[in-house]
Amino acid sequence: MTVTEARDLLRLLSWFLGAPVLGEEPVPDAEAIEAAALLADQAHQALGTGPDGQHVRALWCQVQPVVTADRVPYDSRGEPSGLRLVGRDE
Repeated sequence: MTVTEARDLLRLLSWFLGAPVLGEEPVPDAEAIEAAALLADQAHQALGTGPDGQHVRALWCQVQPVVTADRVPYDSRGEPSGLRLVGRDE
């Protein structure tokens, strides 16, 4: 993994978590989209398959993903419920 790819991954993690990962401000949607697209381009190039950056950008705009925390912090087994990526209309 290159330094650029690592930074893009950390930007996505920051966006998913809604909290700074690199000691910076939380990542806005536009930066998360670009980080995801750049990583998709790299993965597509390395694997020769899968969505490329253009597809990720288009799909992101259609789905408009958001991260939401479950209101109950623990599931029925007492395990942390964590975060979910959902569409805005869900």
